[in-house]
Amino acid sequence: MAEVQSVTIAALWRQSVDPRVLGSAVTQAANAATMAAFAKQVQRPTEPPPQREAPPPRSDERITPEQALRLMDAVSADLAMYTQRMNEVVDRPLTVESRGGHVRGTIHRGQVLDLQIDPAWTHSARVTEMQQEFLEVLRNLRAQSVPADLAQGPQSPAITELTALVSDPDTLLRRVGLLP
Repeated sequence: MAEVQSVTIAALWRQSVDPRVLGSAVTQAANAATMAAFAKQVQRPTEPPPQREAPPPRSDERITPEQALRLMDAVSADLAMYTQRMNEVVDRPLTVESRGGHVRGTIHRGQVLDLQIDPAWTHSARVTEMQQEFLEVLRNLRAQSVPADLAQGPQSPAITELTALVSDPDTLLRRVGLLP
């Protein structure tokens, strides 16, 4: 997910935008920037995922059918738990308010649904203050919509072990007794 770098509001924005719709204009701009960043990311060659845990040391110890089933059951349970946590986080709208209390935003499934700004505050606030509060809300929305531990993908000792096993097919076939 793209990180929000900045929010820019034109110095003379009040001449062309009603303060009551400023939040809507920033919402549209934030979503457009997110889509542009996503499109740019899709066009880039894929980078290998970061190394998670060090794979367990290679072993030539035989894997019995019971051990293989236990590993698959553990991986399935870990993936089910990860999926449940992701669904709980992603399938609910999240609302965040700036520390100053002048900007509030809602995000759902990675899309900013709404940014609201206190129109009375916009009459006295400096543009830099408004930019800062919008930036704070957008960053917090992104950060809280998918927690860092979930953004890394499913992780567990069982998943790491299975990944290490399938990364070397010859060793895997030897360990399950299909190759000498």
